[in-house]
Amino acid sequence: MEPSEKGPGGLGVNDSVSTFDLTEEISFHHRSMNCCIGFVDLVNSTKATAEISDRHKIRRYYSIFINTIATLARNYNAKIVKTAGDAVIFYFPETSDSGNEAAFKDILECLTTMALAHDIINAKLRLENLSPISYRISADFGRMEIATSTSSKSEDLFGSTMNVCAKINSMAEPNGIVIGGDLYQVVKSFSFINGYKFRELRKGYSIGLNHTYPVYCVLSNKTTGTHNNTINRPFTYKSTSKISDIQSKQQPSQLLEQSQQKQLWQQKYSANIMIVDDEPDTLFTYECFLSEEGHNVKAFTDPQEALKHFVQLSDPYSHYQLVLLDVRMPRINGLKLFNMMKAISRNTKIMFVSALDMAEELISILPDIKHDHIIKKPVEREYFVSRINSMLNN
Repeated sequence: MEPSEKGPGGLGVNDSVSTFDLTEEISFHHRSMNCCIGFVDLVNSTKATAEISDRHKIRRYYSIFINTIATLARNYNAKIVKTAGDAVIFYFPETSDSGNEAAFKDILECLTTMALAHDIINAKLRLENLSPISYRISADFGRMEIATSTSSKSEDLFGSTMNVCAKINSMAEPNGIVIGGDLYQVVKSFSFINGYKFRELRKGYSIGLNHTYPVYCVLSNKTTGTHNNTINRPFTYKSTSKISDIQSKQQPSQLLEQSQQKQLWQQKYSANIMIVDDEPDTLFTYECFLSEEGHNVKAFTDPQEALKHFVQLSDPYSHYQLVLLDVRMPRINGLKLFNMMKAISRNTKIMFVSALDMAEELISILPDIKHDHIIKKPVEREYFVSRINSMLNN
């Protein structure tokens, strides 16, 4: 055969194999990274989508779930690694410093916020006549190998920590959270640990050779605490002895002037306000603040009782000018209660008073919620009253 002749496949016998494109799809960085990884995976999504014939609805089914979870992750400084079918995978770059307490606090806040968002996601799905979903949340900490792809701009992560985090995800209850033992070892020494309850799962995750890796279920102490049922009723405001002592030392003329001013203020600004918070002391404080300003307050420690009362009103929008909700509450959390109340009375004004750093999350996933609708605990009287009056005047 002459040099110019072609052999099988069209190559000349003297042609170099370098004519093939040997570009690698992925290339690994020369460094590894210790950080926290998170997985959120839908439960039984294959069966759910198999029952949906409309392709547009299938797209909406996945996009509502994935976009909401991704938004929450980004708001806690996480980066999305990828979406794999019905799972969202993300990591927290700032946890590369295992002593960064704020970064690890963000992890648990992020995971619990994702669990709370379950009701919001399902409310969105119901609006589009789609079936409700459940999902499992898992996270772990450890070494990752970093790679970049020629076909993707985002970094990808590899290693046993990634694999274990994906495997333990199935050990979570639907809409529950589990974390691996390595992550638990890091967070257990931080000050915020008392805000959560960790329960080690009996079986753990088998890593072979009769060894198991510890896995922990994560719960917020606030959502698992018990409360005395005798306080789950509306409070009636009574003046405290401290207020009475101050008033007793004032001159009659001062008291008369203040009384006249307060009567004028009440005529202009008095409003009916409902407050729902499962912490009695906090609830009583808010009630005192607002009652002293002339507002009529109805307070509930039991969100179910609050909802029952709200439903029985012939016109909630006319009856209550404002509703204040905590976020983390037993049985019905604040996000779910928000949706239920809005479904009953679309125009009712609702604000959140929460210890959670979740302003951006609430804004991104709840309709009509803006920055000025959220008050961060703990609150000071003047600031609290000012925010409430501003909302009422709007």
